[in-house]
Amino acid sequence: MKVAAIIAEYNPFHNGHKYQIDKIREILGSDTVVIAIMSGNYTQRGEPAIADKTIRAEAAVMCGVNLVLELPFPFSMSSAEFFAKSGVCIANATGVVDYLVFGSESGDIRELSDIASIMASSEYQLTLESLTNDAEYKEYGYPELCEIALTKLYGKEIRRSHLSPNNILAIEYIKALHVSGSNISPMTIRREGAGYNDIINPMAEFQSATAIREELISVGSSALDYVPENAKKVYLKAIENGKMPSDSTRLDSAVIASLRLNSPSAWVDIHDAKGGLYNRLCDLSAEATGISSLTYLTETKKYTKARIKRAIWNTYFGVTSSDVKELPHYTQVLAMDEIGRSVLKRIKKMSDFPVITKPSSYRDYGFEVISQKELSNKADAVYGLTLKNANSGRFPLTFTPFVKK
Repeated sequence: MKVAAIIAEYNPFHNGHKYQIDKIREILGSDTVVIAIMSGNYTQRGEPAIADKTIRAEAAVMCGVNLVLELPFPFSMSSAEFFAKSGVCIANATGVVDYLVFGSESGDIRELSDIASIMASSEYQLTLESLTNDAEYKEYGYPELCEIALTKLYGKEIRRSHLSPNNILAIEYIKALHVSGSNISPMTIRREGAGYNDIINPMAEFQSATAIREELISVGSSALDYVPENAKKVYLKAIENGKMPSDSTRLDSAVIASLRLNSPSAWVDIHDAKGGLYNRLCDLSAEATGISSLTYLTETKKYTKARIKRAIWNTYFGVTSSDVKELPHYTQVLAMDEIGRSVLKRIKKMSDFPVITKPSSYRDYGFEVISQKELSNKADAVYGLTLKNANSGRFPLTFTPFVKK
């Protein structure tokens, strides 16, 4: 029996995710165990998830995932490099994972591995550092600098498609496996259907998570026609109970007020807010009325929307660079079926990495776990206020992982 891990957001779980899980079992065997290392309540692009992590985890298990472990905040809301390193850290720590499976537009594991090897090299790091410090490229964003550095070293032109969002994540997963000396084998499955920014196409089987989220917010539950039936049932119940979709505008006043109270400083170390971005946010908060307007005012060629949004939330929660560079010291069980329960027992026998099953039990661990978990708990308590029927601030400590019987 093989164990395959997927690092995912499932924001929300849709037909493309179900296709990936089915394909894994088609390739590796029908008895393959699938573990999802799923983002908590905040996502890589700097936005609160469309539904609470417990709801998204339940939907995943109802659609074929055996065990859902959390990639906690702030690691879930990081750039591709830190997001991948954090997820791989947890996959390695379980001691049971044979394959790390990820989607990509490329579908070519050899090509992705070649690029990852370059990105893991000291030569690439020196080239990237040189470009970053070159006045000629001072207005270039980080993704563009990566593209230029890779083109210089790859020996052939790096096409824009090589650096599509899913390909970048795929490359970062492979790089993280290599750098960590992992025994886990990387495996990619070509993505089918819509791209990240595509709008809903009623004739297509596979829609992007972005399109489904936007449709869900603007139109309503009809957007759930593009998710598997078992996931749809979970989400419809959540909508009925006022627990989905989340709406970050409910926090606009609080976030902007916090920034207006902050003072520009050369000494503040906020993750993803270096290079003057922190001071820019503090200054422009005087003109902004919400997170969306602040993002619009702040955006430049150098600062992408995703980075700005991450910087806003990191400033609000006080997340420093060291908070993320340490990597996760724990994970938390969000949902499982009976197979997942047996794998969880195996993980606990094989690994001393903290896998929290009862949310409040984190206090039984050391300082590093406690400090990370308490930061995540605070962020989750605030997330509860984005819901129509707000969760209690104590919900992060009192929920029970979902178990499919």
